[in-house]
Amino acid sequence: SNKDLFSMYRGATADNECPLVVDTSTPSCGNSRFGCWVCTLVDKDASLSAMIQNDVEKDWLQPLLDIRAELDVVGDRDKRDFRRIYGRVELFERNRDGQTSVEPIPGPYVKKWREHWLRRVLEAQEQVRQTAPEEMRDITLITTEELSEIRRIWLEEKHEFDDSLPKIYQDVTGEPFKDPRPGADHSLLGSDEWNTLEDICQDDPMHLELMARLLDTERQFFTKSRRSGIFRDLEKCFDTSSRSKEEAIQNAHYKRDLQTASQNADVQKIRELTAAEPAKPPQSWADIKFGKA
Repeated sequence: SNKDLFSMYRGATADNECPLVVDTSTPSCGNSRFGCWVCTLVDKDASLSAMIQNDVEKDWLQPLLDIRAELDVVGDRDKRDFRRIYGRVELFERNRDGQTSVEPIPGPYVKKWREHWLRRVLEAQEQVRQTAPEEMRDITLITTEELSEIRRIWLEEKHEFDDSLPKIYQDVTGEPFKDPRPGADHSLLGSDEWNTLEDICQDDPMHLELMARLLDTERQFFTKSRRSGIFRDLEKCFDTSSRSKEEAIQNAHYKRDLQTASQNADVQKIRELTAAEPAKPPQSWADIKFGKA
């Protein structure tokens, strides 16, 4: 009803007041915005903060505000990949305090932090369902279909065959995850193989990533009647995952400097760059398989 709407907007104002609008100089009720509860385009979620502050019955919304505040961090580069989502390093010019530097563009969250955010959302969902009013006890922050798609991306695109999503789901909810995708729970590789691979790679994240991608790429082609394209996909694994962070960034700088010199027709700079020793490109899969130097 209109009274409910009026009460909601009044509660979303810090002073819990809704003035009668008589002309254009009167401030609007709420003086903020409603929208996505994880939106970080504004400094803070004034509406949600005010609703919790002004009404003790809105305390159940606090877990949502906590996640939003945790997400709204500027310095989160340590939580992100140094490559873009397709596996390449991209550089940009950054101006700070009058100084210009060329730095990598941060990519998506790394495995550890993706798992962390999933756990936090599930925990918030469980907490809200226990403390919310009766009519809101069935609130869903993340659907089963969304969880299934996240699981598919982690397994098939990220090649993270330890399949951590069902374990995280059961740890938080106490219930097994029922994936609606047919055959989603059947795989030749699992957490045991992942743990063995971690032991072999000895805390080298790029080595672990490369070996996991190679093994899982082979697994994906294992059940296909035609294996055409397998060498192409194995080449992609080396192209994106065979260099250390330092080598990959150095190689990106080399390519950028060479492109800039070519565009400016700077012959001397091109000679200097090509005479230097850039990070060596990885061997092709065929070279490794057949022992070519």
